[in-house]
Amino acid sequence: MHANCYQISEDLKLVPCDYESAVSAIHDPAARTWIDLQGFAAGELEKELDKLDIEGMSRRMCLESRECPGFYPMQGLTFLVVPVQGVAGSLREVEYVAFIHRERVLITLRDAQAAPLQRTVTVQESSGWLPDRTTEALVSALMVAFSLESLRRTAELREMIATLEERMDREPRTVETRQISDQRSELLTLESVVSAQLPVLQALLGSDRASMNAGRTREYLLFALANLQATDRTLEWLEGRIDLVRSLVVDHAQDDMNRALGRLTILSLIFMPMTLLAGIWGMNFQFMPELSLPSGYPVALGSMILVGAGTYLYFRRRGWFD
Repeated sequence: MHANCYQISEDLKLVPCDYESAVSAIHDPAARTWIDLQGFAAGELEKELDKLDIEGMSRRMCLESRECPGFYPMQGLTFLVVPVQGVAGSLREVEYVAFIHRERVLITLRDAQAAPLQRTVTVQESSGWLPDRTTEALVSALMVAFSLESLRRTAELREMIATLEERMDREPRTVETRQISDQRSELLTLESVVSAQLPVLQALLGSDRASMNAGRTREYLLFALANLQATDRTLEWLEGRIDLVRSLVVDHAQDDMNRALGRLTILSLIFMPMTLLAGIWGMNFQFMPELSLPSGYPVALGSMILVGAGTYLYFRRRGWFD
């Protein structure tokens, strides 16, 4: 298990501290503490929950519901689970961040290094994104970070889809249905993350807890909500665009197939008269005038060639080979 621990100073900076000091500060009325736990096993988490005085239903939620996005208000405690995009540049990996929020302390639980947290938590710049010296403000700042991450990933996806559209216009044969399916899969994953974050934000804003609706905390939550709503609309628009590109790719492939089948049909029509003549002259009748002609063989071959060439030229002039 790895723990990142911070105290919020009077000048709104995140000051790193060791884990034991952070646990002790939970009971300090003057302290504002953030404990971020990651990469833990189930047994380790139970021990840490004992140290952090997490009991009852909240303890059960931490152990069993850390991958169930939602807003879970409890007596004296708020439990949130928020899905976020994975790290390593993959849009298709979804991670979950669990928030345990009590007065003066915020505890976050995650299995891996969630990208938005790593981009947001820069100690040197923390005073620039914390609205005030409360853990509620810290929650709202992290929700803004999640929404900005969704906006960034959506912009990346929009650029990739635009590149596919440009290739479809210039070199349609280089665009494969597999590439379209990959982009659609990434879009649907991002859409699922955004659609799961939206109800959590709406529940936070709609709750009657004064701490979550005070001053700039509410303002930050409204910013995050606006970002996610814009992202949701953009993803819906991108889904239509990628469906259009996929239909164009399928139509182009179908056109190529139809063109190939048309050429095969024409070739069969060219050789059909030759097959007919060969079948007639190959009959085993005793009296066939052509069999006694000295020039019958070259006449038969010439007739077949003339018929085949004439059929080919006819279809070529009609544009069937274009």
